[in-house]
Amino acid sequence: MAFIFEELRVEEYTYPFADIANILLEEQVKKLNDNHHQPSNINAHFTGFNLKSRDTDNLLRWIGDLISRDFIGHSTTIPQIKCSELWGVLYKEGDYVTEHNHSPSLFSFAYYVNAPKGSSPLVFVMSGHEIKPEAGKLVIFESRLVHKVPPNKCKNRCVISGNYIYNRDNGIYGAN
Repeated sequence: MAFIFEELRVEEYTYPFADIANILLEEQVKKLNDNHHQPSNINAHFTGFNLKSRDTDNLLRWIGDLISRDFIGHSTTIPQIKCSELWGVLYKEGDYVTEHNHSPSLFSFAYYVNAPKGSSPLVFVMSGHEIKPEAGKLVIFESRLVHKVPPNKCKNRCVISGNYIYNRDNGIYGAN
């Protein structure tokens, strides 16, 4: 499902391997915690920017293919994209993320690993458009879109997010 608002684009997809991958991805997010490099806008359990495993690699290949196909089109003249940062966030009741964007990255995403009843939506601030989280749902959007997550009303809302850039050495947070 595609939405175009704020003059920018947002796409939703369903990960075909969610049933298998989400259990492992959630375990990985729960195990990692990086309080030293946590951005000030994230008020929840944060993994750090270098979330990496075989399962995240498979997810990122799929997401990269979707961005190439649906956002920039296939062309040999377009530089290759890569995921420059990847992180997980685990929300408990009351956890939230304040307004922010991911510029200068080009494309960002939120992949819902777990979305129990009461999970807060992803809110695009300028349009007010809300995307309801569902386990296995992927939301890809242009990084310039200002977004937030209001206070959560459940335990174990789990999301993996990341940024894509044209092939460079590092991303907006200096991770690679």
